[in-house]
Amino acid sequence: EVSHVKQLLHGKSRQDLLSLPIMSDTQKLAAMQFMNHALTMTFIAKPLLNPIIVLRMVKMSIEHGMCNISAFGFACYGAWLVSEPSCDVEGGYRMGRVATEMMKQLDAAEMTPRLYATVYGFINIWKEPWQAGLGKHLEAYESGAATGDMEYAITNLYQYANTALYCGENLTNLSQNLQSYAKRAFQCNQRNGWTSFVILNQLALDLMGIKQNAFSPYSNGTTEESCFTSCVNNNEISMCRLICGKKKYLAFFTGDLDAAAKMYEQSQKFPFGSTGRLVHSLVSIFIDGLIGFFFARKHREDEKKWTDLGLDAIQYFRTWVSGSHWNFSNKLHLLEAEFYFLSEDDKRARACYNASIKAAREHRFVHEEGLAEEKLATYLLHKSQHDDSLRHFINAKRCYDSWGACTLVRRVEKAIAILLPLCSGRG
Repeated sequence: EVSHVKQLLHGKSRQDLLSLPIMSDTQKLAAMQFMNHALTMTFIAKPLLNPIIVLRMVKMSIEHGMCNISAFGFACYGAWLVSEPSCDVEGGYRMGRVATEMMKQLDAAEMTPRLYATVYGFINIWKEPWQAGLGKHLEAYESGAATGDMEYAITNLYQYANTALYCGENLTNLSQNLQSYAKRAFQCNQRNGWTSFVILNQLALDLMGIKQNAFSPYSNGTTEESCFTSCVNNNEISMCRLICGKKKYLAFFTGDLDAAAKMYEQSQKFPFGSTGRLVHSLVSIFIDGLIGFFFARKHREDEKKWTDLGLDAIQYFRTWVSGSHWNFSNKLHLLEAEFYFLSEDDKRARACYNASIKAAREHRFVHEEGLAEEKLATYLLHKSQHDDSLRHFINAKRCYDSWGACTLVRRVEKAIAILLPLCSGRG
């Protein structure tokens, strides 16, 4: 399938693809419609089957002409290209642009929710600032609501919320939006949609320090744990990954690294497909790397396993930063700083911690600015440089407070209270 499609595309320019004839065979049109609807279900339940459908949509469009759904097919192919094992960001980005132009050329406005979910949710995140796609997802939601495509309208709302969370949007505002989005998805009988919103809202509430079961307005007796059990039993792989990722992220930021490591191990049971990753999946690899270096510094018998996890994350981000310095540089710098901490390379560790703080601030990732400040503070505490450590813990508190993460603010305040008597300027 892959080699055949690549052969069909070989030598074809953007204009060649946009000049394909219009598909007229009614059987082929019916087949495209069937594959259009099958894509969502395979992504959720059978992600390994998803690329096969995408490849056949592209193949059919090239061989039999384009239709409105072809634009979506080319967008999905672009999402596949930017993902493993291809990792062809430039090729995928090109397909995303072709798909967008094809949709406009065909006047296929009804495809906007599906195409924007794919282009801005899976492709452009490798090239353009994550914040740049937020408005497009809201635009696609409005389009889907107007045309009746509530499935992809809700998908775009989820992608908006998912990206906003990992861009460091204020948690109070985000939680309020998530409650509203979950209610809309619930009313539209979009089960995966409202469940995803509830999981994100549970993360926001937990970071804010609000003890509340986000599931309670929608399902009596359902909790995050019972939802996870149900998803495992029903083989809902993407939902299982989402819950594991949520729990790992929370455990890491709240300082429960043993729980974070446990969630990392559990998440390995739910592999990715090949049709694309959302922002939270990329952040998950970042967190995995930081977990790895933390446990490697304990110098236990499993040190190599954890070191390799951290080094793998560094390799990913060194590749990704060439596509988008904006999205990935602060994360790469922090991973490298933690590696140099492990390697006892003081000069490089300090340089990378400070570079991560600077990049996160300039690129408006306030939560990751706070994380880099906290990691530098911890490093300086390890070096018994108490005054400098205190200064960076205070900076971390400021960032976490701006994020609205009261749970993290309280944890850092405890560290400050313990550190303060050790500082020379305490009086």
